[in-house]
Amino acid sequence: MSRADALFLQNCRDILDHGVWDTDLPVRPHWEDGTPAHTVKKFGIVNRYDLQEEFPILTLRRTYWKTAVDELLWIWQKKSNNIHDLNGHIWDEWADPDGSIGKAYGYQLSIKHQYPEGEMDQVDRVLYDLKHNPASRRILTSLYNHQDLHEMNLYPCAWSMTFNVSGNVLNAILNQRSQDMLAANNWNVVQYAVLVHMLAQVSGLVPGELVHVIADAHIYDRHVPIIEKMLAQTPSPAPVFRMDPSVTDFYAFTRDSFSLEDYIPAPSRTRSPSLFEEACAVNAIVVVDQNWAIGRDNDLLFSLPTDMKRFRSLTLGGTVILGRRTLDSFPGGRPLPKRRNIVITHCPDFSREGAETVSSLAAMREATAGTPPDQLWVIGGGSIYAALLSQCARAYVTRVDAAAEGADSFFPNLDKLPGWTVRAVSEPVTENGLTYRFYDYVNTKLCD
Repeated sequence: MSRADALFLQNCRDILDHGVWDTDLPVRPHWEDGTPAHTVKKFGIVNRYDLQEEFPILTLRRTYWKTAVDELLWIWQKKSNNIHDLNGHIWDEWADPDGSIGKAYGYQLSIKHQYPEGEMDQVDRVLYDLKHNPASRRILTSLYNHQDLHEMNLYPCAWSMTFNVSGNVLNAILNQRSQDMLAANNWNVVQYAVLVHMLAQVSGLVPGELVHVIADAHIYDRHVPIIEKMLAQTPSPAPVFRMDPSVTDFYAFTRDSFSLEDYIPAPSRTRSPSLFEEACAVNAIVVVDQNWAIGRDNDLLFSLPTDMKRFRSLTLGGTVILGRRTLDSFPGGRPLPKRRNIVITHCPDFSREGAETVSSLAAMREATAGTPPDQLWVIGGGSIYAALLSQCARAYVTRVDAAAEGADSFFPNLDKLPGWTVRAVSEPVTENGLTYRFYDYVNTKLCD
């Protein structure tokens, strides 16, 4: 049994046997059906991993460690806060329509600060000290910048690293404010174990201990049966971690610089319940021309009275989801009456009477948790449609038999996207010199 498996089993058993439930408290997260996602937790769990002895990866359950490494490089190497710089999709739900997660994670590491030795960001400061001042007791990083919290789409969970050199051994402490034991526990351990290996190699040191301090280690209520099954499993030995020994520049590592030998995780037999499941979540409603254009200069391309009546009848009493510029295009910039208006924007100071503002797709799903899908309407603009299209069960598309000049905003051509099919088409409507039809598209990937 690996050390990682042993600690995971010990932690989970302790949480289930001696933890505290929050079932009597209001909680922020909800399941996809709108039910509050309650947890049982323990405060102040501390785990120690000897990186010279073994690599701390679970065998009880597969950890997608290459994806974890990719996220680590995204934060610590690229120092990015945009999901378009990330190969995986684990951050998609926290990103705004432009792909930004706000001033979080990599953004904080990218900020340069003035030191006696010159201007450096936090990562370069660590690299400098490990090479030039390894006896320092001040080698640390922090992602929890209170000044910027209001502009972060998610507050940092793993938020600080403290590095300490003893002789030629690099040790580290990872501080984490919150830990979903099933989904993220080993993910973070793997990432920061790799980071210690990387920093040690480029600094002429050897990796030592990784100490993981978790303030709130919790198990979600619907994860308990999965954890119970894992407690009855027999783990495998730890695999062997390999890292390209030729890399001496921290910024030269790639995900292919690392490998695991003899990693034999147990097969996953149960799908973990998800918070804010995306299936059949929302509907899109839009007017397009022959080229699937939807707007010009932040305004509609056509004036279609019958279409507007249909729009009102479908959305009245429901929730409309839109971007800030779309709201600005309404008469007087006022929200649509007799509807709940949720505006997705990364402008932290934006507010409008009668509208709710959220900064990410995850925040939008949290705000709409429990709302029936047929009452959720995505109404634009182009970037909002693009960001939410994969979560749309249906698209109500008014297709105008004309090509608008000078269009600068477009809707994805559903006829060319796999999984989208036309369920119904109306008879043609002619008014104001234009002919159009109402198309009802269905996303077969989500709904039958």
